[in-house]
Amino acid sequence: MWKEIRQITFKLIALMLPFFVLLPLYCRFFPMYYLDDEYAMYRQQKDYVTGQLNTEDARILILGDSRTKAGFKPQLLWQGTYNIALGGGSPIEGYYNLKEYLEHHKAPEAVIVAYAPMHYMDVDTLWTRSIYFHTLSERDFRDLTARAEAFEHTQNILIENYKTEYLMYKFYMPNKYATALKKSAFVGRYKKTKQKYDMMVEFKGYSTYGVAEESGDINGEAKVSDFLPSDILTRYLEDIICLCKEAGIRVIVEQTPMNETSYGILTPEFKEHYRSYMHQLTEKYPDVEIYPDFYCYPNNCFGDADHLNARGVEVFDTFLMEKYVNLN
Repeated sequence: MWKEIRQITFKLIALMLPFFVLLPLYCRFFPMYYLDDEYAMYRQQKDYVTGQLNTEDARILILGDSRTKAGFKPQLLWQGTYNIALGGGSPIEGYYNLKEYLEHHKAPEAVIVAYAPMHYMDVDTLWTRSIYFHTLSERDFRDLTARAEAFEHTQNILIENYKTEYLMYKFYMPNKYATALKKSAFVGRYKKTKQKYDMMVEFKGYSTYGVAEESGDINGEAKVSDFLPSDILTRYLEDIICLCKEAGIRVIVEQTPMNETSYGILTPEFKEHYRSYMHQLTEKYPDVEIYPDFYCYPNNCFGDADHLNARGVEVFDTFLMEKYVNLN
């Protein structure tokens, strides 16, 4: 009887070994083979921030989300500019990325912070990208969750069973990565992902998103009635400012353009409350350069609802060079 039990046990272990041991090991050591090219952006940014790339320190560092990643092209901007914006990122990721950057690099002369209004309102892709791609370190995750207890707007941070969820990502459990593995057929994405990574290195963190000749689609801000800032995101935005001030870094808080269709739909309340939010920040930090309004560009400057196309980038970056000529 005991012999039969042992045989059954060994068979179960043999069946479970590939799923719970070999598969997580594959996921851990070969992410470029099965994750999509968004991973390449996060991985390249992480490698740069932690000093893994043989590149010069940035003189001007850009923080923000995908609109910023697609809108601030270092080749068109000031010498020594590097873009470490992250698609879907919020001031939470921006703070920890800047903190890690300063641990491995000389402090830049200036940091430009540019988040879409929606990313001052709610956390977007913390779990589906930053944690999923292992960009946010365990140290930073523990710091974030410990601090989050004191805030109200944490429903997309302190998710149900968040500690267990984090451990499943940490150890690459198959239930978290099976979909990507299936879509990639295990090895189908390496060439494309590696190509994207190399492009990110070449263009100093800049990436295109929408590439259409024109887009009048509606962005996220145009789909809500009011600007309601998050308390925890506001705190992290202020933490970015304070971190820069402590390091003697010039801080500029900017905004990226909206297409004319979306801007025309924004409610008066949304516009008023966003401007008021930025003016309050200016009053609290009078030595920080803060642009408190919106930019509205023609639809033919956008490749999709949110992101500037090549024409829009050239117009916007030329404007920034003229606005901040003293950064040259």
